[in-house]
Amino acid sequence: MADPSLEVRPDFEGNLYEDIRNDLIAATGATAEEVVAWLTETWTRGHNKRIQEWNRQREEEAQAEAEIEQARLTRQRAAWEEEERLAREAETENECLEAEKKKPKMNGFNAKYAIQKLNNFEYVELWYFSPEGCKEAMKTSRSIADDTFSLTKLDDHLTIRPSSAFKVSRSALLDHELTFSTFLRAKNLFLTHANTAKWPQTHLDVLALFFWHLENHAIRNNSEIGDMVILHYASHVCLNWHDRLKHDKGFNIRIINETLLHTINEEVWDRIHSKTLLLVCTLPILSRRTRN
Repeated sequence: MADPSLEVRPDFEGNLYEDIRNDLIAATGATAEEVVAWLTETWTRGHNKRIQEWNRQREEEAQAEAEIEQARLTRQRAAWEEEERLAREAETENECLEAEKKKPKMNGFNAKYAIQKLNNFEYVELWYFSPEGCKEAMKTSRSIADDTFSLTKLDDHLTIRPSSAFKVSRSALLDHELTFSTFLRAKNLFLTHANTAKWPQTHLDVLALFFWHLENHAIRNNSEIGDMVILHYASHVCLNWHDRLKHDKGFNIRIINETLLHTINEEVWDRIHSKTLLLVCTLPILSRRTRN
């Protein structure tokens, strides 16, 4: 459609329109001047309507183009923001890894059981790397001279080892039974000895980030049981991670499963409420027994 504003009004008084004028005069009885005026008015109304339609279409096209451009700019801005976010995350994670490397480590660790687990790339409780675990390991190492010995298969070879060296400690605690401060200290020594045991660097990195994300998770500040929930989550996920790796079904442990965390949070609250209810229900009985 051509721009109607460029149209030129026909000469309705000219010879080209003489037959039309005569037909209208005969049909209506109007004068020649009245017919010319009517033709001019009719054309002008149509002309103005075509201009309005033209302008409306141009506005719609301009609006559509503006929306397309805005969408393009929005996508571009979102891509830039995503790149910046990923860059910030990568920088934060690198800082986290460096911070983990610089954290002070506990000395005096000599738990043969835990070391064997690490050398076999198996799950081992963090308690063995805690201050209490280290103390027990030192006591065990001093008593090995008085221990009995047994044959142990190591790397397809039989070797003589102290019988108690590879036993589970009776004092060992599950990860979720640790205090949060003990958990944080133990994981540092764990990462150090996992590195000594030649664990793949990718595994060490994701574990360091896993612990960092747990330590800095918002639930620790937003819930009075946040630390307890984090400990249960770590205990469950670490064991599952090792089991899945054995079957070549590993997953990126550093990505916190918020759905699982929420489920664990509800389960921990349910246990607390059940214990509280049980305590409240037994109080009257204890009171009656006391009075009697």
